[in-house]
Amino acid sequence: MAQTELDKTFKKYLDAFIKDKELAKILNGVTFQQLFNPDFLQAHSKFTSMDDIIWRSGFGIVNLLEVENVNQEKWNAYIAENSPYATWHEMGKAAMIDWMEKVLEQRKKQQEEEKEQKDQR
Repeated sequence: MAQTELDKTFKKYLDAFIKDKELAKILNGVTFQQLFNPDFLQAHSKFTSMDDIIWRSGFGIVNLLEVENVNQEKWNAYIAENSPYATWHEMGKAAMIDWMEKVLEQRKKQQEEEKEQKDQR
């Protein structure tokens, strides 16, 4: 996904989440584990898990919250070598988009099921 396309898609989903109180609450609680889940990582990188990102990096970090403490140029090079993304920030946006799409799909499915149940009454 080109950078401008990534940014546009990210903004579109982020705006949808911010405008809806329930979605905004879900967004505020999202974790690294939810974003960088094995399905996302296996589909969009050479990594299999968050632990895989950390241990293979050689940066001596124990969790992704510590990424800010490492040399960002070297970290971004590591991400670029192991994914289609040029930077950690770009990979994070893609992970957010993937997660937001899934949340919206689940929400739509739930609303459809509730409507069906209501129509059956």
